[in-house]
Amino acid sequence: MTAQAAVAVSLLSVAAPTFASTAQASTIESSQTQSKLNLSTQKKLDPYVTVENNHYVLSENAKKVVSEEEYNAAKQVIAQTNAAVENSGSVINQNTKVATNDFTLSNDENSVVSLNKGELATRRKKYHYGVNKVTYHWNYIRVYLNKTTTQAVAAGAVGGLGALIANYVSGGLATFAVGAISSSVSALVGSSIKGGVWVDYNFLARTVTSCGWQ
Repeated sequence: MTAQAAVAVSLLSVAAPTFASTAQASTIESSQTQSKLNLSTQKKLDPYVTVENNHYVLSENAKKVVSEEEYNAAKQVIAQTNAAVENSGSVINQNTKVATNDFTLSNDENSVVSLNKGELATRRKKYHYGVNKVTYHWNYIRVYLNKTTTQAVAAGAVGGLGALIANYVSGGLATFAVGAISSSVSALVGSSIKGGVWVDYNFLARTVTSCGWQ
């Protein structure tokens, strides 16, 4: 694990974060018995996850493509995610299957329409200062870090990042997630921090799957 991950162990306990998610969501617990599903298994499951009454639902038909154990592991995670959706007052877009409580995503997931920040007019720029927030899917979270937070994370100060994802990932998994996310941010920005970034962290595979500039 990187140096950032080591720093995360001490900084995740900071009582007063520099910012916090607006969602008071249930956490994805870090029990040692929690199953780990690889990305290929999750890809098989994804078509069987639908949105009904603002909840994620996994069809029984998914048992045709994955084992009983894998199916039950996915059901457990979906139950936790649904609790987060309900507790945070978020809304799941039925087309993208993205849950958020402060902006909506169009059918094109890269097209952002802000409800309260007037960002749309600045979207023609290649890089943006960005925002601090987290949106979530049934199997992963997308973490947005603004330019200032990105600079801090790249420098190894990951307490703010830990506070941001604490509503979604807890315990030992949070420390692992912070290390993986901060490493990806450092690799993306290098020595030139042009703006805010976003990072997709899959909490079932426990890995970063993609990242980019806001």
